[in-house]
Amino acid sequence: MIEFPHNKRNTNGSVEFTAPSVLELTLPVKPIMLDMMVLDVLGLFLDNPTLSALPVLNDDKQFFGIISRRNYLNLMTKAFARELYARKTLYTLLESNAEIFVAPMLVHTHDRIDQVIADFLNRDPGIQYEALPVIGETEIVGVVKIADMMLRMSQSQGNLIETMQQLSARLNDEVANAATLQQNLLRPADIRLPGVRGLSTMMTSSEVGGDFYDYYLVDNRWVVMLVGDVSGHGIAAGTIVCAAKAAVNFLESEQVKEPHKILARLSNIIFNTAHQSLLMTMFALCLDTQTGELRYANAGHQFAYLYRAMLGRLDSLEIGGLPLGKNADTEYDQEITEMDLGDRLFLYTDSIVEEEDSKNECFGYERLEALLVNYADSDMATLHGQVLNALTSYLQRSVFYDDLTLFSIDYLEKTYGTTSAESAPAPKSHELGHKFIFDADYRSDPKLIPPIINRQELVFLAKNHFSDLIPSLSTQGVRRVLQQDHPINQLLGWETLLNQHQKKCPDDLAMLLRYPDQRREFELTHTEDKAFIIAEVDAWLQELGIPNQERIDAAVFLLDELIENGLCAAPRDAKGRALYPKGTSRELDADEKLRLDLTIQGSLLGISLTDTWGTLTPNVFLNRLTWHIEGFGLDSGLGGGGLYLIWRMSDYLQLRVFPNQQTQVCVFLDLINPFNPESDKGFQFLYHTELLEAINHEPV
Repeated sequence: MIEFPHNKRNTNGSVEFTAPSVLELTLPVKPIMLDMMVLDVLGLFLDNPTLSALPVLNDDKQFFGIISRRNYLNLMTKAFARELYARKTLYTLLESNAEIFVAPMLVHTHDRIDQVIADFLNRDPGIQYEALPVIGETEIVGVVKIADMMLRMSQSQGNLIETMQQLSARLNDEVANAATLQQNLLRPADIRLPGVRGLSTMMTSSEVGGDFYDYYLVDNRWVVMLVGDVSGHGIAAGTIVCAAKAAVNFLESEQVKEPHKILARLSNIIFNTAHQSLLMTMFALCLDTQTGELRYANAGHQFAYLYRAMLGRLDSLEIGGLPLGKNADTEYDQEITEMDLGDRLFLYTDSIVEEEDSKNECFGYERLEALLVNYADSDMATLHGQVLNALTSYLQRSVFYDDLTLFSIDYLEKTYGTTSAESAPAPKSHELGHKFIFDADYRSDPKLIPPIINRQELVFLAKNHFSDLIPSLSTQGVRRVLQQDHPINQLLGWETLLNQHQKKCPDDLAMLLRYPDQRREFELTHTEDKAFIIAEVDAWLQELGIPNQERIDAAVFLLDELIENGLCAAPRDAKGRALYPKGTSRELDADEKLRLDLTIQGSLLGISLTDTWGTLTPNVFLNRLTWHIEGFGLDSGLGGGGLYLIWRMSDYLQLRVFPNQQTQVCVFLDLINPFNPESDKGFQFLYHTELLEAINHEPV
């Protein structure tokens, strides 16, 4: 650490940086003893909102530790904790919660706050503690708040900047360390929270930047998102960013989720930090991942964009507000909209649109908006890369004159009261929110599914065996069943499978297996093509050296069933009657298309058959499964055994139908993992119709 002399000015006229001591900022706080009652300590914090920490002494009246307000309230505001420790002392609390008494460091009244802050950030870069214990000559005299030290440091920024400009290589090292510390304060750029995925891309124009982003989760349901920009950049702006980060950590500990309240609290802190010498803009949002409700407020920042996937439309979330730190007490308006699954939020800082080319013309909003629409279906890394490429191409330079931040969030899945982002227990029936049904809940209450639920969005999640439930599920029109622990979910992508109802892709095989190692395609023009194609595919698979011959045999069997269904079962008249008996030899009509595709990607073999009839319905498919599961087998004149066998012989079956336009049946086989034809397999029938669908058995 660089040691700054305490005199104001050297004989050569250079300005030296001076920092106040801890004593000037110490808040007198009377220490408590370990024999104090737990709820009495809770009362001290609740009765005094400004009390950030309490030093703790042992029986010898020596310093033992410090109880942080944030850590204590995080535990003791829970009903079970208050009940557990209702008549207990801190000794009992210490036995099972020793971390509550930990102090990252002990500071002395004569310590300089710049040195204390640097040491503290090295020990606690996430700023989990809001105060430190302070010791005088012989005893604890109080605590010092981290935020207070940062605020006081900001008041000396002018001298600090001038001093740092005069330092040589050692100073450059310190600046680099400051930049590293600031980066460590930011949360991971890869955002993974319940129901959402996101990405942040930040580029600073100097070692220490003034751009800011943050996010946190409230009650495993509400996702709070913040993107901000301090006026200017460099060390001074970086200090304000650190103050904002410390404040956001405190707001997170209090579980504050309303955007307008977040901005009001931050504005007061920035005002007291910078005294209007620096301002900060910020856009704040909160997404309820259970309902899709999105609340937002703005403090002078560029409007956020919301791309509505179903409508193919880009909306600007327009709302105004003063920058943070403009006034001591500022109130902010708040608006509400809704996000649908598949929608994307995009936030950014002003340098994107305000960077100028050699003709002093800005990149502008129109270019940015066109990119957001053109790459709306791309992953976020591709989108961010295309925005940066377009900007550098327009400017004809790769150096930006201001800090730059891109922040995207995709809403992928509705949540239902999960307890963590990593592992979520099955929600209770009253928490289902008309989206997911778990097999355990359904077995206990088969009437769990109201008839008004859109069957396209309803997913039945099974743990293991579920075929005995298919007759009942069929009656209720459930046509999307996925096994939670099946290996193929990881191979195809769990989120991709859950979001299939949002797609209207004419080629699911190409969408699900995007990076094929091998691919074959066949167009059928005559029923006699079937034998040739099956033989051709069999020879192709044998040449590939697939070690599991049983899977090759299964693939050949599936080819036979798929092609036969496409040739004879799909063509139907206006009354739904088959036009061609099984085994009919015929040439396909000019407007009748039948295409077979095969793809190998890694260990997966995917087979799809696409026809231009679109006559298969969910009820017909579900009835075929039901008949066989109930032991009726093949009914004379009805057929349908092929659909059941296709389901049994695949690892995952997906059917997508555009009525009277197209049917595509996709089957997937894992060529490596063990296969059991008797085990139940996941299936999804996606039926794209605007008509209200009946949920009872469809007569044949």
